[in-house]
Amino acid sequence: MNHGRHRGLLILGAFASLGLLPVACGSSSTSSKTDALNTGDGGRDGAASGDDSGSAATDSGSTETTDSGSGDSSTTPAPTTTTPPTTPPPPPPPPPAGWRSVVGAGGLFSQTYNEVGWQTKVITSQDLYAVACNGNLRGWAAGAGGFVAHTEDGGGSWAAQDSHLTADLHAIRFGSASLGVAGGNGGALAVTTDGGQTWQPSSVTTSTLRGAAVAGDVGLLVVVGDAGTVLRSTNAGQTWTPVTITGAGDLRGVASDTGGHLVLAVDAQKSIWASTDGAKTFTRDALASASLDAIAMSDDGATALVSGAGGLAMTRSAAGAWSVLSTGTGASLHAALVTDNGTHLYVAGEAGTLLFSADRGAHWAVKPLGTTATLYGLEDL
Repeated sequence: MNHGRHRGLLILGAFASLGLLPVACGSSSTSSKTDALNTGDGGRDGAASGDDSGSAATDSGSTETTDSGSGDSSTTPAPTTTTPPTTPPPPPPPPPAGWRSVVGAGGLFSQTYNEVGWQTKVITSQDLYAVACNGNLRGWAAGAGGFVAHTEDGGGSWAAQDSHLTADLHAIRFGSASLGVAGGNGGALAVTTDGGQTWQPSSVTTSTLRGAAVAGDVGLLVVVGDAGTVLRSTNAGQTWTPVTITGAGDLRGVASDTGGHLVLAVDAQKSIWASTDGAKTFTRDALASASLDAIAMSDDGATALVSGAGGLAMTRSAAGAWSVLSTGTGASLHAALVTDNGTHLYVAGEAGTLLFSADRGAHWAVKPLGTTATLYGLEDL
């Protein structure tokens, strides 16, 4: 997510106690935007069962009194003492598990709750270009033909939402359970303040919009697109202020910390752009060796990750220094994700390529999804 996202991750044990063991986002397809997409399947791969309470059986603490053997019936027995039973402390709860998800061509949706096993399925016939999440049960996916779908039960079922848009949607982002924005071809733009129950379209630009960010703490919406186009709103999309980054190419992605203190955008001409005034103005922060397609940031802004053509990936430190990462792939990478305060990183792209690093990008592991579909969007909760 970054997703600026407020993710409030639930532990798997909590799911078990509620009878809501994690299940992967549902499958099936639909050609109607008003029908429920599916009712889900039996459960998620690798989902952990609820943790044991850790309570232990203890000794009753009863004490046996014995005669002194002196033969003196008048002797008063010595008082007895009872040692209170000791109960070992319960084991610590399991670490939080997050919902990581990726979307792609042909309506592909793949998801994990433990960063080990991924479950892949199709939730629509349309290509999916973006995914957004909030909390550990709520998510949205967007794609071709103005398609938007929503889940409220961790992917057990999906329902289409009417975006009132017909253009392909390349971006969707939520800063809270209610405030979200979507953008796409030809300036297609819509905002929701009720979790997508209703979407309000806006006409601000004709430039194709390809990336979106929401700084949820301050209600800042930022959408970027072709020809250096930046749209910003501080009133939930009621009005938008257009900004053009001089010297920028087509902007492919944008990310922000939750407070809007740092906003980063990437373009097809290898540039990374930075703003420290809420996306009012930008300066070039770095120049990559290849075209860039995606950017993600930790909630606190301390870590950022970009990805692009030819397997390119770079990270930004809290001090603002960029480092090139060796991903070990030549596939173009269209999506990036930063999780767990910047320690865990994901990139995804061509031919079903999904790579994961648990050490800030020093080493990468392939996550097989069983597909060769192009992957376009990554998000967590």
